Amino acid sequence: MSYWAIFKTINGNLFRFNTRVYLNENAVPNDNDECIGAIIGKNPGSAQPSIHNNSLLQPILLGNDKLLPTIRNIMISAYIKSGKINIMNNSPNKYLQVLNLFYICDRTLRNAITSIQNYLPEHPKCDSENNTFNFILYSWGGPNNRINDFKKRFINNIKTKNHIWYDYNNNITKETIPNINDYVKHTQGLKHNLIIQNIVKII
Repeated sequence: MSYWAIFKTINGNLFRFNTRVYLNENAVPNDNDECIGAIIGKNPGSAQPSIHNNSLLQPILLGNDKLLPTIRNIMISAYIKSGKINIMNNSPNKYLQVLNLFYICDRTLRNAITSIQNYLPEHPKCDSENNTFNFILYSWGGPNNRINDFKKRFINNIKTKNHIWYDYNNNITKETIPNINDYVKHTQGLKHNLIIQNIVKII
């Protein structure tokens, strides 16, 4: 299984933390795993836990959720293009960390935004946000007054020297920190080669 996370029910709502997309399709998480970078999305969608009421990393039941497989395909393509495909399959297991503006699970963003209001100002966050990453791939979409404030903690506090995002308005891949009003194109619907070449330079 390539997709793992910790699921927790908090005040009646399901949250997903420490989401990992492993490059090896048969990966089993352990203490020696290597985080190769991170992606920041809006919120977890419709994917579900395989084991309910479990606070440990567990396989994710994807359902109709396309984001995690899309991310994995992008990363595998980057490793192939870099010529490091053998490194990708060797131990330790390599994974991409998935971070979110907020971590409440809902397939509909509008519903998730409404639900997260009940947890403000200190909504539950993933401890992984405190880590230092080799690179950050931003995928939180365009300006939206209802989610813009959630972007600020990443813009102000994220720990990395390498930033990657596709500027939809200017049709260019950028390597700077986006601001809350930039149109950061989501990875779905984006031609992968537009960002893969930037990932290759880093890995």
